[in-house]
Amino acid sequence: MHNAIVILQKDPARAQNLVTKVRSVSEAVFIVQSLLELRRLVSQFPIQIGVLDLQLVTFEEIVGLRREGMEIVCTHHTPDDVMWTEALDAGALDCCFDDDGPAICRAIQQTSRPYKRAAS
Repeated sequence: MHNAIVILQKDPARAQNLVTKVRSVSEAVFIVQSLLELRRLVSQFPIQIGVLDLQLVTFEEIVGLRREGMEIVCTHHTPDDVMWTEALDAGALDCCFDDDGPAICRAIQQTSRPYKRAAS
């Protein structure tokens, strides 16, 4: 079974481009416009992986999503070493350029553990 993936990106065109890229690793791909919309989707559908733009989420929010059982790949239009370190410290699989589909797919493929929703 493929992992369900949610994409939250500041640039809608980049989000749509990522959908076509990550469909190589999962057919279940959703785009959301906000963290609130992501949380609503997660409450209705088991999302295993989030591809989240660091312009729209904080590292603290990433920590919270990780605690809830979601794997995270962070993106940014210009990630640097400090941002990458902070993302990994928050529990992200990687921090990639927001237009680097191959790197994002590789990060997604790092997780092969089955999805397990945290107890509410």
